[in-house]
Amino acid sequence: MNHMITQYKNIFVLGLDESNMRTLLAVPDADSYRFHPLLTIEELQVGEVSVTDLFEKAKGVLDAFDGSIDAIVGYWDFPVSTLVPMLSEHYGTRSTGLESIVKCEHKYWSRLEQQKVVDEYPGFGRVDMEADKPRPPRAWTSPCG
Repeated sequence: MNHMITQYKNIFVLGLDESNMRTLLAVPDADSYRFHPLLTIEELQVGEVSVTDLFEKAKGVLDAFDGSIDAIVGYWDFPVSTLVPMLSEHYGTRSTGLESIVKCEHKYWSRLEQQKVVDEYPGFGRVDMEADKPRPPRAWTSPCG
């Protein structure tokens, strides 16, 4: 008697909703994955966001899971984009590092990185929010003229 054992990959999705679930179920070999919600959109986006609190809450869900944690992913930007690399590092799943996420999402830091690798990039500068009258940086031009 030949028994075929199927091993599913458990993929945890921060802020999983119905629309994204439909997309995930359409990926190749979706039948070999089990998608699990990890925190609700409301938990991730409503009210004051504490990355530390969300990280601890997500760890509670993952620690209580009886099975392998094969991937942690998300569709949304902050705080999801920050939580994915933090949780992935903690649970040993593949992800880019937190620093690379912040470099891409932080407008000023992103421009600093861009100027290292390309000659043409939008003008940018820091805004001194402590000034009496904070003004856009000199390099900035309004798209309206």
